[in-house]
Amino acid sequence: MLRAALVFVVAAVGITAILSMGGTAEAATETEAVTTVATTGGTNLLIQNLFNGIVFGLLLALASVGLSLIYGTTGLSNFAHGEMVTFGAMITYFLATPQAVSFPLLPFEFTIAWPFWIAAPVGIAIATFFGWVQDKIIWSQLRRRRVAMIQQMIVSIGLSLALVNFIQWWMGGRPVRLVTSIDPRVQYGPISVGNVTLISMAIAIVALLGVAFFLQRTRLGRATRAVSDNPALASASGIKVDSIIRIVWMMAAGLAALGGILLALYQQGIGFDDGTKLLMMMFAAVTLGGLGHPYGALVGSLIIGVVAEVSTVWLPPDLKFATALGILIIVLLVRPQGILGKAERVG
Repeated sequence: MLRAALVFVVAAVGITAILSMGGTAEAATETEAVTTVATTGGTNLLIQNLFNGIVFGLLLALASVGLSLIYGTTGLSNFAHGEMVTFGAMITYFLATPQAVSFPLLPFEFTIAWPFWIAAPVGIAIATFFGWVQDKIIWSQLRRRRVAMIQQMIVSIGLSLALVNFIQWWMGGRPVRLVTSIDPRVQYGPISVGNVTLISMAIAIVALLGVAFFLQRTRLGRATRAVSDNPALASASGIKVDSIIRIVWMMAAGLAALGGILLALYQQGIGFDDGTKLLMMMFAAVTLGGLGHPYGALVGSLIIGVVAEVSTVWLPPDLKFATALGILIIVLLVRPQGILGKAERVG
């Protein structure tokens, strides 16, 4: 079981290593310019926003797939999952920034300043290990004591609050940038896009294809789907359910960290509470696609991303997430189980 987790970490390390752009991390000031928008006459606003929505949807899917896997194998709606997105990006910043940093409660500061192509994979590995720690110390103990799901969900809310306040106390309340280099934007027909965005898209696609390959083509992946379908039957068939669930927690944490790093690059910075703000979008994507269905999380994320970005062509940007949630309500009124979810008979 641990071998599969190690393979996942190595794969994440490999695909993230190509993100090195020669930059270093530093704190973002409030007056810094964040995104350079192309003003070329050839840019079509509708097509540009559609493309931006696909990019955002792919990055959202990295985190949402892990949330869906956790729900599918344990039945838990993990409200602390958004903090794993922030945690991956903040750990990468901590390892890469040339500024002095410190561990909490230590009276001295030091500088690590690793190259980004080293800091990012190590950050993903640390987040993956943190997923193992969470399940080992908290969730496996609650499962062993047969604690009800509503109580476990409340625990996840408490963990979420603890983590977001810890990250703010440790890293500060200001947004940080993982790289300082400005990503030049290139015009491709009616859209303008930066090189980092294209690389981020490629990495997200490779990671999602890797998850699909794991679930469909590997023995552990099939065991994961068996646990998701029927844990009792899977256990009776000789599958070590607790080991599978632990691997799922590690994968979910690693994917969330990767998504956080790519999101921080895409939006030119990340704050201590960005993961918390993103959590509702992740829940919306998972619910829209079908609870517990990993491919549903991908479909739901793409729909949420596209609707949120395209709606800004006609509506104020402040309403884009509200529009996406409105689409969620409409779809669920027509298809309560979600797009790819299976209808369940009640009674």
